[in-house]
Amino acid sequence: MNNKHHITILGAGLCGMTLAYLLKQSNYQVTVIEARERLGGRIFTKKKQDQTPIDLGPAWLWNQNTALLSLLEELEIPIHQQLITRNAFYESIASRPPQAFKLPENQEPSYRIAGGTITIVNKLASFLHETELKLDEPVLKLEELKDQIIISTLTASYTTDLVISTLPPRLLVNSIEFSPNLPDSLIGIANETHTWMADSIKFGLSYKEPFWKHKSRSASFFSNLGPFTEIHDHTNYKENKFALAGFMNTALCQESAAYRKEKIVQQLERFFGEEALHFTSYEEQCWSYEKYTHVPYTRFLAAHKNNSHAIYNQKYMNNKLIIAGSETASQYAGYMEGAVRRASSVFDCITAKEHI
Repeated sequence: MNNKHHITILGAGLCGMTLAYLLKQSNYQVTVIEARERLGGRIFTKKKQDQTPIDLGPAWLWNQNTALLSLLEELEIPIHQQLITRNAFYESIASRPPQAFKLPENQEPSYRIAGGTITIVNKLASFLHETELKLDEPVLKLEELKDQIIISTLTASYTTDLVISTLPPRLLVNSIEFSPNLPDSLIGIANETHTWMADSIKFGLSYKEPFWKHKSRSASFFSNLGPFTEIHDHTNYKENKFALAGFMNTALCQESAAYRKEKIVQQLERFFGEEALHFTSYEEQCWSYEKYTHVPYTRFLAAHKNNSHAIYNQKYMNNKLIIAGSETASQYAGYMEGAVRRASSVFDCITAKEHI
């Protein structure tokens, strides 16, 4: 495909925005359509004035995430090491206080992106003209018409030469109408493809002071009881804004946000004492309620089931539709690294360097 053709990307998450960036650097005509009013998809950083940026989606990366690290370096975005001391605490049963234990030595270091994970998505978006990025436009239908595809959204219609979906496959086949229909084999696999983060509840609390550091206590706590299952230090890059953040028991999605907050605060007080009550903000995200991320499962799907499936390496709608997104990556599927790698492999396919 030559770069005079128009390419439309569905989804403004990390995969979609990385692909848009790569295509723009090679002078392709690009439009990104995003259903949400914001960028990022499952990358979601809550930023309030004078508060710690809280990553309520993906947050950590590692040395083996070479594609992501290379992109961060290219974009001149710094990272900082995640504070994890060897001292940690574990709550096993209600009748016993949290027990101290030692994490293994020589653990692989973890890192976070300065300013929160949304920093990389915002930087990628800065390379697009405002007319090339369509927010708050859920796609309703893709219709093949001769050599092009008509994209219908709630508010507009677009004609394009190639569509690249970066939506989770299960979301794609259940939220968009296709004409002609997609193959039953693809729909069957997509419906059996697990969406990473869709089962998670993440939360974070900001504090004016890192009281857990002042007490020389670890901020790495694990619990078998809940409501949170693990919590870690979430201090910012400049180490002048402080927070604790972690994961909640997924069953609590069925409860109200007020109930979840109340139980989290009670557990924090149990772990850290009265100082844990003096937070300046509380943020949470229950991903199973996000309609532009998750379609409720009819039955349990194991984590990463059908991620990297070979069916996603085929093109559809007479070679005018490519299914991308992190779940379709051949390596690190579901993670940020997978999103960047998949964007690169699709870019190589478009520029005729190799198969997707």
